[in-house]
Amino acid sequence: MFRFRYFPFFFVLLSFLWVGFADESGPTQPTDMLERAWEEYRFLSLDQAKSYFNQVLSKEEGTSRGLEAKLGLAMIRQYAESGSDLTGAEAMYKEILAAGPETEVADLVRSNLADLHISRGEKDAALALLDQLIEERLHSVIGQDALLRKVVLVMGEFGSEQSVAAAREAEEKLSEVEVSTDRPLLVPILSSLLGDIYFRADVIESAVAHYERYTTIGSAHSTNYASQASQLYRLANIYENTLNQPDKAGHFYRRLATEYSNSQMAYYALEKAILYNAITRDEVRELRLGGVTDEILDELFAVKGERN
Repeated sequence: MFRFRYFPFFFVLLSFLWVGFADESGPTQPTDMLERAWEEYRFLSLDQAKSYFNQVLSKEEGTSRGLEAKLGLAMIRQYAESGSDLTGAEAMYKEILAAGPETEVADLVRSNLADLHISRGEKDAALALLDQLIEERLHSVIGQDALLRKVVLVMGEFGSEQSVAAAREAEEKLSEVEVSTDRPLLVPILSSLLGDIYFRADVIESAVAHYERYTTIGSAHSTNYASQASQLYRLANIYENTLNQPDKAGHFYRRLATEYSNSQMAYYALEKAILYNAITRDEVRELRLGGVTDEILDELFAVKGERN
């Protein structure tokens, strides 16, 4: 069983299901050596990782463990910060594919090969591999990562017709994906990117739809706390200043103040939520925000009353 999985970052990254701690003499069994090799790779100790991968390959040539070791060696050749060997990495990837590896491994090899072609400016070859992953694995992280990378590769400049066309194509693909808020994979990140593309192209309604999707299917856990807070602020600002919909603006200011009360924008959002009648005095008290005294609340709600 291979010990790597994808996580929802902008580009493909590796993580591993188990990180072992070997004794001072080091691992001696192939499985233990593989675990140590991936641990060393994860922490960028590439010389140590290479040593362990080579030891496994010398003992396990032709087995699934041998293929895993060869994959690790190919990745070191490709992604080493200095002394990378793209030609050697490509040859090893092709050997792995020819051996008929497990689906998970074949997908990762194709994804890495797409990166390799992009780094050499071979756009058509990269797109062919990305399209294959999109067509066959769109309901997985690696397929959605391929869609994300394809959008970035073909969109050109923000605000261009080309970028909008890339966003429309990605939208069509995403419509085929059933999304779970418990495990949204990379859909929130794709939604954020598509929102940015539409916003920069002044297609505001489409931008808002994707930003809202980011804040409903994504969470502080599946994306991160700061990005969720920032996106709620952006939505509130768009509804307030661009679309002139104060009720919707108040809704998103309220969400920011109540759901992300530790963000740097929470107090400003609270003031706006009060101004737009989106939160009551009792609800504010329940938040127990530091420094928000009864005197300050008197002032904020008095301002709201004057505005109304």
